[in-house]
Amino acid sequence: MKPLLDFELLNTFATVVAEGGFKGAASKLFRSQAAISMQIKRLEELLETSLLQRNNRGIKLTQSGETLLAYTDKLLSLNNETLNALSKAPLRGEVHFGVPTDYAPYFLRHFIPQLRLTFPELVPLVTCARSRELRKMVTRAEVDIAIVTGEPTLEDSETLWSERLLWLGAKHLEVEPNTALPVALYDGDCILRDICLNDLKKREINFKPVVKSAEIINLEVAVASGLAVSLLPESCLYTNPELRELPGWPESHVLTANLIHTNSLQPKSLNRITDCILKASRYYQ
Repeated sequence: MKPLLDFELLNTFATVVAEGGFKGAASKLFRSQAAISMQIKRLEELLETSLLQRNNRGIKLTQSGETLLAYTDKLLSLNNETLNALSKAPLRGEVHFGVPTDYAPYFLRHFIPQLRLTFPELVPLVTCARSRELRKMVTRAEVDIAIVTGEPTLEDSETLWSERLLWLGAKHLEVEPNTALPVALYDGDCILRDICLNDLKKREINFKPVVKSAEIINLEVAVASGLAVSLLPESCLYTNPELRELPGWPESHVLTANLIHTNSLQPKSLNRITDCILKASRYYQ
């Protein structure tokens, strides 16, 4: 007879992957790193296979780990669906979510299916807007829960993912001496625009905005075409072979995607919704 899987161990495994390592999982699950490591070891012994490999950048899934992760998402979702069906007060009705415009297409593709599995009676309402506008909407209780870009002066409840911001240009870009540097600039009230302008000011660079847009994808295309340089997420560098990091520019900044919410949701429901968001955010990282 085959052994039964332990859902607590599976949840720990999924959390380690979502958090990118044992330290983040320990904080999320309120356990020590040693306890998290022991649970992963117990799971590997139960399955008689290695699931994770540690390296300097965190953890990497083995082939067995990739297989288990796919099944773990389904099993935990089914577990949540079962609990919700048997709950005396399942979460139902409308919940209003806020998602930054740049993340919306990719994130919602994974988040909505996850949400429907966990809360089949929930009706999601979604607003896509800039992070600072979403913050105002949460403050006014117009949105129940939102993903926003982190800002140094603000404290948010949880960090979903993070990546570096780099000054990038096209590999074939050539700027004539003694001319203004062409820049693709973020438009509107945006922390990325603030960082971009602050970097240019610190370096006393003569620049000219040749493209303005509130959407990162438009700035990325402008940079890749050789029209301008810009401050972009590091992921653009890996997905677009036309881009290169500009030498001699300031040290990279860190862009974080954080979670904020109102007090309209019960803690238990909020935790389960947050788990759905964390699982969906894993696909974005």
